[in-house]
Amino acid sequence: MYSPKELGLRVKRAREHRAKRSGQEFTQKMLAFKIGETSKWVQKVEKGLMYPEWEPLNLIADTCGVSIDFITGESFESEIDYEESVRGGVEARKISTEDLYV
Repeated sequence: MYSPKELGLRVKRAREHRAKRSGQEFTQKMLAFKIGETSKWVQKVEKGLMYPEWEPLNLIADTCGVSIDFITGESFESEIDYEESVRGGVEARKISTEDLYV
C-alpha cells in the first residue's frame, strides 16, 4: 500500500485522468459530489493528510475510470479460481455435530 502522500497523488492523477478522458474539467468538488464526500475531504486525501476507508477508494476508482490497483498500489488479482472460492477454499478440519453442542 502507498503512503497517504503517494495515495493522494494517485487520487489526483485519477481525477486528472477522468478530466483528460472526458475533455472537461473534473474538480475536487465534482469528485466529492460524485462519491458523497465534501470537497475539503477530497482536498485532505489529495494532500496526503488522511488515508480513506476502502469504500471511498473504490468509489474514487470507479468514478475516475481507473483500477483500485492504481489507487492503492496493491494487486487484487486472485490466484484462487471461482469454483474454489465458492466452495470456501481449503478445509482446515471438519467439525462434528457433537462438537457444536459441547
